[in-house]
Amino acid sequence: MSTEDSARWLKRGAGGVDDLVLDQLHAEVATRATDYLTKPPIEVIPKLTAMQREVFDLIDARQRPRALQDLYLIAGQVSALIAHACADLGRPYDAETHARTAWLAADFAEDQHLGAYVRWVQGNVAYWGGGYARAAQYAKAGLADMTNDSTRLRLSSQLARAEAARGDGRAALAALDIALDALERVQPSSAEPGVMFFDPGKARYYAAEVHLALGGSQHNRLALEQADTALEVFTADAPKEFVAAAELDAAQAHLGLGDIEAAASRVDQVLALPVELRTTPIIERVTKAAGLFAAVADRARTTRELSERISVFTTYTAQRERHNKE
Repeated sequence: MSTEDSARWLKRGAGGVDDLVLDQLHAEVATRATDYLTKPPIEVIPKLTAMQREVFDLIDARQRPRALQDLYLIAGQVSALIAHACADLGRPYDAETHARTAWLAADFAEDQHLGAYVRWVQGNVAYWGGGYARAAQYAKAGLADMTNDSTRLRLSSQLARAEAARGDGRAALAALDIALDALERVQPSSAEPGVMFFDPGKARYYAAEVHLALGGSQHNRLALEQADTALEVFTADAPKEFVAAAELDAAQAHLGLGDIEAAASRVDQVLALPVELRTTPIIERVTKAAGLFAAVADRARTTRELSERISVFTTYTAQRERHNKE
């Protein structure tokens, strides 16, 4: 039998869900979450949706009470991963629907790590849709119940950039202080497999976004410092989207400091990103950089040429690739 056939046979079992079935389901969640770090969102969704349906069916059947908390946790993790993928593909309604399902499951499972991940996904949907106040509300709601460093890092980082984007510099810097304090103590955990772990490098480029939003020479210098630190933290096998995000934040910082050539060099490294990895957050960052380049386009021929390449880059996106495959 293939591995998938073997797994299905195991989970059908007899007498309801037992520890063996739960171990298999937890292993599958970890695999899918890890896949998200190396595969485009459009590739991970089919297996996630099949698993979601399977776990929902298990919950709807009469199961032993001791198995239900694990099943709700698994259902919530899978739903949250689907929400994350939908958000990356520019499907906010789908993302929000799956995130609500994940939040309900997280509540039943009483799992703080999952709750933080769901609030972060909800905040991300709002943030990239321009709903900065709503993004801040999601992060605040999550932070009120989160006590461990990993969950606080994720949500305070989200809160900091949302507050900065909506123009509340004091609140943004206060949230950033919480994030940087938690950053010193965060370690990977089996409770947050794959993409569900908030990478310290991500926290660094979130910090860069805070400083970029606040503006001015000092904040641009701090943004560049944080973006470069993110690139130093990322390992050689870090997701290309993470690296691209940090490079684009660095590019914006260079532009804010008046170094057009350095900014162009940073963006140039991102424009080779495969279409299927051009997620909504990446496209939004590139579009923002394009607007800044447009303001100085008459000052450098290379900048004008780069703007044309950016236009092509933002035309062919992961969302468009999804439509083509459908």
